[in-house]
Amino acid sequence: GFLRSSPRVVVPIVTNGVTHFYDPETEQLRPRLSQNDLLAPAVSLPQAGLVFAQSPDEAPAPDVAGQACYPHCRWNCTQPVCNQDCTPECEQPRCQTRCHRPDYNKCNIQCGKPHCTVFCPESSCTESDGGDCSSPKCQTRCSQPACFLNCKDSVECAHVCHPPRCTWNCRSPTQCEKPSCRLTCEKAAGCVRSYQLPPLSPSFTVNGEFTAEKAHWVTFSWGACGLQCGRSVRHRKVVCSTGEDSECQFTARPATEEPCEDYSLCNSWRAGEWGECSEICGGKGVRSRQVWCSNVDENECIGSRPASEEICVDRGPHCEECSVTFFGGPDFDGWNATIPPGHYNDTGLLKRGVQCEDVSSLKVVGRCCRLKMYEYADFNQRTRGFQAFVGPGSFNRQDLEDRNVDDNDISAADIWVDLRCAKEGRNVNVDALHQRMLLLRRE
Repeated sequence: GFLRSSPRVVVPIVTNGVTHFYDPETEQLRPRLSQNDLLAPAVSLPQAGLVFAQSPDEAPAPDVAGQACYPHCRWNCTQPVCNQDCTPECEQPRCQTRCHRPDYNKCNIQCGKPHCTVFCPESSCTESDGGDCSSPKCQTRCSQPACFLNCKDSVECAHVCHPPRCTWNCRSPTQCEKPSCRLTCEKAAGCVRSYQLPPLSPSFTVNGEFTAEKAHWVTFSWGACGLQCGRSVRHRKVVCSTGEDSECQFTARPATEEPCEDYSLCNSWRAGEWGECSEICGGKGVRSRQVWCSNVDENECIGSRPASEEICVDRGPHCEECSVTFFGGPDFDGWNATIPPGHYNDTGLLKRGVQCEDVSSLKVVGRCCRLKMYEYADFNQRTRGFQAFVGPGSFNRQDLEDRNVDDNDISAADIWVDLRCAKEGRNVNVDALHQRMLLLRRE
């Protein structure tokens, strides 16, 4: 190893625009900096009385900025060095695909079957033949051989590119601490680099050449203006072509938002969404919506005012919604089973999880859904038992008893959608219908 000399503090002295360096230890001026010099604040003096030290062992001040690939700017006094705002301009580097030479001892040649035809001239016997016409003068012609080399092992390949040849496109920095002196910027010196591909190894061959693309910003289309009657802001998406924004840092990122103006809907009628129909499931009703002018004064609106009400007919899917959930507990608790419309005896109910002799409450879902319950599994065909008819709603044990349904004694059920209700919107008074059924049974 070797010992470095301790750093010296020198004072830059500017005289008539020329900077010299005063060494307090030797009390002399030097025209250049040494490698270990530290700069103190600069001072200005007249030219007279200057004495320069001419020591041969003092190395000239290193050109730090000139040795760097990245160009710099510096003040001609004691201020720190500022980097220029630079973007690299790069040529597309040349690249190759290189592969190991194959071991041809492990390869064989395979050829496809050629296409051959026999060709005969129009006159197979001419005077030039000496009158020999003992056989036709025909020839066999075949297509070009279609052969390829088949190797058992795959060939290892790799892409190689020489470093991109780049130059700096620079401008003065926008942010730099400004002293009382002039800022000077050097020209981009560039870097001493090899712009050739690395040597080709004897075990590789070139299997193609291409150029690498420089990373760049990709901008998408602007979105709509935030307002359609006035000033606002619109946005767009901006991404780096490589997928990593940090790889595009040497170029300014395009704006992702900008101010905009749109007056397309000024002085125009606006309408909200239609509300629900006043009648449901087939019945004719009325639905409404809000209508207003984008201008405070409706007299300034252009065109006819849109309708705020219209006739409607509801035929939504809820009109045919229908299911029944049976519960083992008296207040919609215990076991439960939900079944769709159908004709169910005790076996059918059991297959769908309904414990026939343990039903204590139930729910009927669907505006036009109907349920008829029977005491016996044969739908009371041979034995007279209770029958109960209910529509949509929730029925606990007391509700069922009020309809003459014995607790834990439902053995069959009919579930269906009332088509008259679903198509025409006419609802049936289920309780009144149930009372009529009870009167018929008593008669």
